[in-house]
Amino acid sequence: MRTNLPVTQHEYQFPGAETLLSTTDTASHISYANAAFMRTSGFATEELMGQPHNLVRHPDMPVEAFADMWRSLKEGQSWTALVKNRRKNGDHYWVRANAAPMRRNGQIVGYLSVRTKPQRAEIEAADELYRRFKEGRAPGLAFHRGLIVRTGVMRLVSALQLMPAAWRVRLPLLLVGAAMGVAL
Repeated sequence: MRTNLPVTQHEYQFPGAETLLSTTDTASHISYANAAFMRTSGFATEELMGQPHNLVRHPDMPVEAFADMWRSLKEGQSWTALVKNRRKNGDHYWVRANAAPMRRNGQIVGYLSVRTKPQRAEIEAADELYRRFKEGRAPGLAFHRGLIVRTGVMRLVSALQLMPAAWRVRLPLLLVGAAMGVAL
C-alpha cells in the first residue's frame, strides 16, 4: 500500500452537524460522495470519483483497523470505529466511521460509509490506542468489527462487549433467575 502524503499533523475541524457520506463499489472505488465529504476531504469531485477510498487514509491509522473493517464488510457485517483521515493538503480530520455493505438481490454490490464527528475525549483515546498499535505496543489487543477486544486468555473479558445487545439485557435476568431458583 502506498503511503498517503503529505502529512502536516494539523487537525481540520469540520462542522459537527455535518454527515460525511460516500459509497464505493466492491473494490472500494468511490462511486458517490456528498458535498460535506468533498469539503472536508479537500478533494474535488473529479479527483475522488472512481478512486480507491483509501485515498483519504491517514498513515497514522493502524493497518489492523482496516484489515478488520474489510473482514467485517466481506462477511456482510457493518463496522464502526473512529478513523483519522487525511485531507488533500495533508491535514487530518477524525470521524466516527460507520461502514456497511449495500446489497441488491441478496448480493453485496458495494459499501456505504456514513461518518460523523466524534467527541474530543474519544479522539484522544483513539489517537493513543492507535499509536500503540502502530508502535507494536498493543499486545493482547485486537480489532473486532471496530471494537477493541482482548485476545488470548483475556478474551473472556471482551465476551460481554461482543454479545448482541439483546443477550446483554437477558443474561443478568437469567443469572438472577438461576440464583433465585438455587436459593429456593
